Amino acid sequence: MGLRHDARELAVQTLFALFFDEEKQSAETIKNRIAQIIDFQDKSFTNQQNKFIEMLVKNTYKNLESIDELIKRFLKNWDFKRISVMDKMILRLAIMEMEFTETSPKIIINEAIEIAKKFCGDKSGKFINGILDAVMHREKNDKM
Repeated sequence: MGLRHDARELAVQTLFALFFDEEKQSAETIKNRIAQIIDFQDKSFTNQQNKFIEMLVKNTYKNLESIDELIKRFLKNWDFKRISVMDKMILRLAIMEMEFTETSPKIIINEAIEIAKKFCGDKSGKFINGILDAVMHREKNDKM
């Protein structure tokens, strides 16, 4: 896998860890949590990867309300509260990247599916694919 894939995996893990933190998610808290997870995994990331991870996590938190609204909008017969924490973090990260970066949505969806399969299993990959595909095609879906 590529450098951005590894960075996205770490960003998802950071979002997962931050979900359970009691303190407010400040820029400093996010930076510290990223460093802790990198240290724990005994991996090294380039400066560019670290900046990418930080951008992904910060922008996900910054846009959390609108991201969650998009997820809720495309849930079919499922309650938002019932989505597993890891699935939710993968969806949040992918939607943030789809909405607020220039990266191709198809690349983002593929990455999210691979991350979901790794951390959650095949069923999660299918679930995440369905939601992200609906988000990507929402203008067409809204007309139906």
